[in-house]
Amino acid sequence: MRAKWIIKFIMGVSAVALLVSGCATNPDGSYEYKKTGLGALGGAALGAGAGALIGGKSHRGRNAAIGGLTGAVVGGAVGNYMDRQAAALKQSMPEAEVIRDGDKVFVALPSGILFDLGKDVLKPSAKESLSKAAVTLRDSQTNIIIQGHTDSSGSDSINQPLSERRADRVRDFLASQGVPASRMTAVGYGSSRPAVPNDTEANRALNRRVQLEISPNEKLKAQGSGNN
Repeated sequence: MRAKWIIKFIMGVSAVALLVSGCATNPDGSYEYKKTGLGALGGAALGAGAGALIGGKSHRGRNAAIGGLTGAVVGGAVGNYMDRQAAALKQSMPEAEVIRDGDKVFVALPSGILFDLGKDVLKPSAKESLSKAAVTLRDSQTNIIIQGHTDSSGSDSINQPLSERRADRVRDFLASQGVPASRMTAVGYGSSRPAVPNDTEANRALNRRVQLEISPNEKLKAQGSGNN
């Protein structure tokens, strides 16, 4: 029995050491796992464990505005490429929440940064920020789903079309900055996909957002498969 306990203890310590060795500090001071370092562990098998830790020092402060994270990780060529995409977007858009989850990068921009309350006209400062993002996105090997979200205030008859128009405005602006329209899809969800409960004004502000879901295109996936 003692021998079995010792073996389990050694295995546990080794696993913790491997996880710590794959942890890096982001430019914004939060922590996240190096996806390449976790590739040998099977990535998605870490599941909710990595999802709980990927938020770093403050889960709420780091990814509260991005719902539906899995905690999955991907290594190899695709993982490295998406890591670079995430780092470039975080550098060019420090006001955004940027998370790499699995083979995707999620970027959440509070609607207050992009639009006046209840409006769908991009603010000048929003155009400046999106222009910087376009530099990274226009030549990348990725597809982009632009998602508009609102809080639960008001009726669906107002929220749904507003979310659609806001997603359209962001898509059209990125296209005007050279991001191929063929790689972008705009969709509005109204208030149907809150990232956090709509129980406080702070939470409602987080739910009023435009979110980019960036994923590798088929060409990048094929290149990654060829390197495995």
